[in-house]
Amino acid sequence: MPLTRRTILKYGLAGAGLLAVGGVGLSLRGTIYRDPRRPLQTLSPRQFSTLAAIADRISPASGDAPSAWEVEVPEGIDELMSTKAPADAEELGMVLDLVENALVGLMFDLRATTFTGSSPATQDAVLAGMRTSSIAARRTMFHALRGLCCATYWSHPRAYAITGYRGPPDFGNVGVPAPIVATPPAPESTPEATP
Repeated sequence: MPLTRRTILKYGLAGAGLLAVGGVGLSLRGTIYRDPRRPLQTLSPRQFSTLAAIADRISPASGDAPSAWEVEVPEGIDELMSTKAPADAEELGMVLDLVENALVGLMFDLRATTFTGSSPATQDAVLAGMRTSSIAARRTMFHALRGLCCATYWSHPRAYAITGYRGPPDFGNVGVPAPIVATPPAPESTPEATP
């Protein structure tokens, strides 16, 4: 059968339709959910579960070091984001949705599963691929996620205790000094004129 413009359009549109249907199917593949131990303030349950999986790959249990899950890193990040501008929390949620999405995973990492549904080795490979990606946005997403996870992990007493750090200094109940209020100078009195 000769290839005509009409044939290419016909099969091209049909192929695009099949890819779209397949993509929807991939994007609907199930997330492996984790139950937060505190009420969520900014993240959806799906985003929280993705963050928990990422955090455990960035800071897994090792020797005396607890895992990110053990020191509640995902809950800590959710709480931290509640103190930031709503746009920041929304942006983190979008990044987590992209990492979890199986269609995005197929395009960039050749995996047809969600991030949470992948094996630990595959999750490590996905994060390594983001870290070394030729696409600047993927590298930026990796460094943002890693920075949030590491900062939250190492701020927990169980984590910093293994390094010998005793924690932030305790200043006790030292009162905050009263603010210095500048009092305006009294107006100078002018001698009254004598008649």
